[in-house]
Amino acid sequence: MSLWQNSMHNPNTLYANTFVDALIASGLKYVCLAPGSRHTPLVLALARHRQDIEIFSHLDERSAAFFALGLAIGSGEPAAVVCTSGSAAANFFPAIVEAHQSRVPLIVLTADRPPELRASGANQTIDQIKLYGDYADWFYDAPLPEADPPPVALRNLRSLAARVYAMAARQRGVVHVNLPYRKPLEPGKGAAEWALVEKHRTPHFVQDTGNGESGLSALLGDEMMAERGIIYFGHGSCRSEAERDRLLPWAARLSRVSGFPILAEFTSNMRAANTIAAYESFMHSSAVDFSEVEVLIRFGAPPLSKRMQDFLERNQARLHIYCSRAGEWADDSHSVTRHLTLNPATLNPREWDGFEPAPKSTNVWREGLARADQVARSVIAQEIVDGAYFDGAVLHDVVDLMPEDGALFAGNSLPVRHLDQFGLPSGKNVFAFANRGASGIDGNVSSALGIGAARRGKSLVAVLGDITLYHDMNGLLAIKRCGAPLTIVLLNNEGGGIFHRLPIRGYEPAFSDYFITAHGLDFAQAAALYNLQYIRADDRASFRHAFSESVGGTTSTLIEVRTDAVADLKRRDEIMAAVHEKMKSLLW
Repeated sequence: MSLWQNSMHNPNTLYANTFVDALIASGLKYVCLAPGSRHTPLVLALARHRQDIEIFSHLDERSAAFFALGLAIGSGEPAAVVCTSGSAAANFFPAIVEAHQSRVPLIVLTADRPPELRASGANQTIDQIKLYGDYADWFYDAPLPEADPPPVALRNLRSLAARVYAMAARQRGVVHVNLPYRKPLEPGKGAAEWALVEKHRTPHFVQDTGNGESGLSALLGDEMMAERGIIYFGHGSCRSEAERDRLLPWAARLSRVSGFPILAEFTSNMRAANTIAAYESFMHSSAVDFSEVEVLIRFGAPPLSKRMQDFLERNQARLHIYCSRAGEWADDSHSVTRHLTLNPATLNPREWDGFEPAPKSTNVWREGLARADQVARSVIAQEIVDGAYFDGAVLHDVVDLMPEDGALFAGNSLPVRHLDQFGLPSGKNVFAFANRGASGIDGNVSSALGIGAARRGKSLVAVLGDITLYHDMNGLLAIKRCGAPLTIVLLNNEGGGIFHRLPIRGYEPAFSDYFITAHGLDFAQAAALYNLQYIRADDRASFRHAFSESVGGTTSTLIEVRTDAVADLKRRDEIMAAVHEKMKSLLW
């Protein structure tokens, strides 16, 4: 029987057990407890493991924290200290200061009141958010337990626990997790059933070897390489041509020995002739089955593609290896099982010397996906020639016409997504950029111009939406003041066209009034204000001519393409439907 079939369940118990089980699976051996009530779910979850770990009970929090400090010093491993809510947590502070100054790994778990009691005058309630300031190397305010959580919520707790332990161990510092609980704090009447909380996989962290090897080769056993897998490069996988020169041949060798195809976002700068590029257009095709993918090796930011995001959420590959450049976490599906830290600039293809080629059965998967990609690329190219011109086709043409060694900046919202879907490999050395850290539309003009200034003497193109350009129009002054010429391709669909992809589009008049935000701006006047050449190009022939003339010149130009957001989305859907129809002819 599922735990959720017990009508007397207490979500606090499930959340606490999930978090504590993963924390102990990650390596935690020592815990100090101080008395109280609000931390009851944590204490009971820890008590379940009294045979696996050492639990030390103390009468006051100050002593408990310093005792935990001593445990960490003596063992060389992270120790945890747990308390109830309120001023109890403040009594940990002196030991936390000492741990921070001495670089001792300490995990601090403070129970807290639920959000409705914070700042309400409720008894024993203080502000515990970032209570220890900079003395905690990392702080996380855990989610309030809910009665019917989605699977990703519980995966989040498990990955959180693994990250907490790994960060304390690696950085030799303090990690503080604040865990709010709402009454009742004790388990429900079916408490015996809670001892059966299922064991789930917990991420394992692997440090950088520091010797030019990724650590990935140690994970590639014969059993794994006989399975169906994918190598995925997300945004920012390589950030310079020097990194790409190392990473491309290394990844190509990895693909050959594993039999796993390489899928790459455009702004990963890993999209080469032999990589799968058109996956966004065919992933949901009935002719291509991603459901049996067992191994996923991933680099860079979480996927931009909605279909790839859905795949990560649904698939839950048996082995999901994330390769991080600096220990960062990039797993919003919380499905990573191995977390590697590696430096792309130090990788060497010789790491794969001695590995036998992938078995034929695995190569069938890679070769089949390559055929699907070629079919999709061919359909996209033909549809752009034959059909109505739309914003996605503009990005296709920009990539096709970019000069060798040029820089391409894609603005957030639709341009960067169209670049990923319709920017097919051209065989030229083009380096792509985008502000995908927070993915905001603010400052995109200025960021593009800064990139151009750092790469002076090379062509610079920025493809921006109308709201994005408006948001940083004053950044255009840097073209003159800082000597950073560029070609701006403006996709003007008169408002927030990306919102047509969301369910809110069916809610009128609020959708048109408050989401689309039509503006009626004349960007020709903006070009004149900042002394830019201005060209209006709404069809393919005029755009390709204007772009070719501008990108090869020495002056800055604003090329405006006016489109219709509804028609653009319809055209994109038509192309994807054409791809899916053509896919039916593929035989695997």
